[in-house]
Amino acid sequence: MEVKTLAERVYDYLRDRITSLDSKPGERIDIKKISQELSISQTPIREALHKLAEQGLVEVRPYVGYFVTQLSQRDIQELFDLRKSLEILALQYVCQNASHKEKAQELLERLNDLEQHGFPVEETQKFDEDFHLEFLIKGAGNKWLQKFANGVMDLIKLTTRLSLNPKAACIEHREILLAINQNNVRKAVVALQAHLERAKRDALTKRG
Repeated sequence: MEVKTLAERVYDYLRDRITSLDSKPGERIDIKKISQELSISQTPIREALHKLAEQGLVEVRPYVGYFVTQLSQRDIQELFDLRKSLEILALQYVCQNASHKEKAQELLERLNDLEQHGFPVEETQKFDEDFHLEFLIKGAGNKWLQKFANGVMDLIKLTTRLSLNPKAACIEHREILLAINQNNVRKAVVALQAHLERAKRDALTKRG
């Protein structure tokens, strides 16, 4: 079993806060406060922040401090364009997988449950991430696609949080999954494109 270093555990903690939007875009990261909260020295916190900066989740301002990255409209446009290319390719691989219908049916059943409960935000967010990151990206079974996607996975996760419209997302996911169950790859691709375009518009509107 892999044992994580203190810096790695701090990295996980800060990354989760950023991608869940608990730490708001543009917010200054108070190293001293985190040090006191976690009862640790500032060294592993700085190590974690440098790693997050390399991934684009944190911005380093010399002589000023560390800040949660605030995605510009251009950043959002480019990330969604990248998502579209990656996820369409992933979808095509998923449809070649013999077990894809079984997994799609499981997701459809989860969607039915979400609908019955009025599309609760937290559960819908979890479904959204499972659909895009687990079912599509990881489910593609292409190690190179996944390796490439891993480099921007957290930024992709952040865009899903910025763009989440629970009811619209669930309706769109259903269209994609039904097309997959019908073995209609072209229809599924068109539905996925429409879903990501709507999500991009929402994220851009929220960014202002």
